[in-house]
Amino acid sequence: MALFYSVRGELIHAEARMAVVECGGVGFRCHITMNTARQLPAVGEEVLLYTMLSVREDALELFGFAGQAELNCFRQLTAVSGVGPKVGLAILSVMEPQRVALAISAGDHKAFKAANGVGPKLAQRIVL
Repeated sequence: MALFYSVRGELIHAEARMAVVECGGVGFRCHITMNTARQLPAVGEEVLLYTMLSVREDALELFGFAGQAELNCFRQLTAVSGVGPKVGLAILSVMEPQRVALAISAGDHKAFKAANGVGPKLAQRIVL
């Protein structure tokens, strides 16, 4: 069950890996991929991000994506043992969801090593 399916509102701040969307007077900080960052509108314009809330003992983190395909890919990647949210973002920052699917179907584990934090063993685990 998703607590926050999406956030829509004014983009009030954007950086390479983070966007803040104001909805109803509340600014939601979302960790984003570089692919999502490239698709963001200008600050002050309306934006829609599909989201996933990560709950840990010490933190609540919201991850935002420009499209549902990227969100679904992120969910599948982070379901792999050893792939946390940071690694999932790193992979989707260097590969689009379609490329991830192609690499997995072709057994191309080397494609994943381009992402920060992905070594040979983790790359092979992702493909499996």
